[in-house]
Amino acid sequence: MAEVKARSGRGGGRAARVKARTNPPPVYLSTLNRKVGPIDLLGPEGVEKIHNAAMTILEATGIEFRDPVALADWKKYGADVQGERVRIGREMLMDLISAVPPEWGYAARNPERSLRVGNQHSVFANAYGAPFVYGLDGVRRPSMLEDAHNFFKLSQMSQSMMVPGILPVEPQDVPVPQRHLELVHAALTLTDKPIKGSVLSEQAALDSVEMTRIVFGEEFVDNNVVMAALLNCNTPLVWDETMLQSLRVYAAANQPCLLSPFVLAGASTPASPQGGVALLIAESLAGMAYSQIIRRGAPMVLGVAIMGVSMKTGAPMMGSPEPGLMNLLVGQMARFYGVPWRTCTMWTGSKSPDMQAAFDTANTMWPVLLGGANYIVHSAGFLEGALGVSYSKWVQDALQLENFHRFFSGLQEENLDALLGDIENIGPGGHFLGTDHTRENPMHMNHLQNNDSFEQWEAEGSKTAEVVGTEEAQRMLNTYVRPPMPDDQRGALDEFVAKKRLEYSA
Repeated sequence: MAEVKARSGRGGGRAARVKARTNPPPVYLSTLNRKVGPIDLLGPEGVEKIHNAAMTILEATGIEFRDPVALADWKKYGADVQGERVRIGREMLMDLISAVPPEWGYAARNPERSLRVGNQHSVFANAYGAPFVYGLDGVRRPSMLEDAHNFFKLSQMSQSMMVPGILPVEPQDVPVPQRHLELVHAALTLTDKPIKGSVLSEQAALDSVEMTRIVFGEEFVDNNVVMAALLNCNTPLVWDETMLQSLRVYAAANQPCLLSPFVLAGASTPASPQGGVALLIAESLAGMAYSQIIRRGAPMVLGVAIMGVSMKTGAPMMGSPEPGLMNLLVGQMARFYGVPWRTCTMWTGSKSPDMQAAFDTANTMWPVLLGGANYIVHSAGFLEGALGVSYSKWVQDALQLENFHRFFSGLQEENLDALLGDIENIGPGGHFLGTDHTRENPMHMNHLQNNDSFEQWEAEGSKTAEVVGTEEAQRMLNTYVRPPMPDDQRGALDEFVAKKRLEYSA
């Protein structure tokens, strides 16, 4: 009996083995190195046509920079500035854009989680900014700080969610001036993956950069990307003061911004794919060009967030063909300019993780990856036209990301001679289930998808996908382990947040 106990103590016994099978540690996916695509819809003449249209918009119509510092910077640099309207010559713009790196490393607190962005590399990033959640009970309610913490934890536990982000949901229970402190602190301590920074205000951007300097060191941050910031242009043709203030902070700190027009095709842009893309390209390039006036060579990302508009209600509409075509065009134009590009995906107008949500989610991801997107935001969980995040859908989407990662990684090396030997040995009427090759190369399997018989599914509770997703989210949260952080870093970070929290509540 003593021998049995000793063996049980060493290995943990049956309970430990069951736990290891049911709660396996994540096997994190690396940066997606795309081997399928991209698709180019346009020939050289079509690319030149959209390029000339974008340049004409910037030269003739111009774009408003509603910020006195930016206007002064543009005027000093030689652009045509009339009031808040800035007109940028194509030679000037192309010279500035040429300084944007085509690819950059994305450092994580844990170097094993670091990524690459640009060229053939793609990364999946978390949902961003939803004011509502569909909770573990399925009920829609305002999002709270605990929900933000939970989605950071799910991101850490996920094999495929590469960038936990900064704002998976808007915590309604935290005062606005303090939100960025709580969120950046949580992203840095609850995960050890690459994060995003806040653009709530100039001060929020400064605090975000300072918090990464505490964790990574000032010199490291100055020479490496440790966070990215999402900046939205007010389409059509307006960059506002808050966004430009944050852009200056991040560009000066050598941290990339995802400079993203928010496109409602048919409302804020022309309904036609080529006309809409010409406008959004002009807007994003103008922001990228300005960043190079602040710090030439700072990494930046050409960003877009493309939705259609329902002609019945005027509401945003996901999963329709036209935004997919526009994403393909944006990808081709980004390659023409030699810059990384960002877009959105995996979102839906549905109010539950139902068939519409599944269709919309798949229909938005395929053109994004076939278009060669480098930084893919909102990769899991969105419902309700990006106003809500569902725990259940988040988990289901994250597992679908593993499928997309496998598909776009392309064909693997195969030893055809060995396979011919298997075929010869098995012969007519046999099967390959017992071959070494089958055991060593199983097909990718999503463990939440049910492929059992109806009777087996019924015997196990007739669980819908929404129920299965919710149960998996709860399991992941229950088994979450906080990644370690050195005591001196954690202490300095806590002290900084506590000091700022008092300052902003005064």
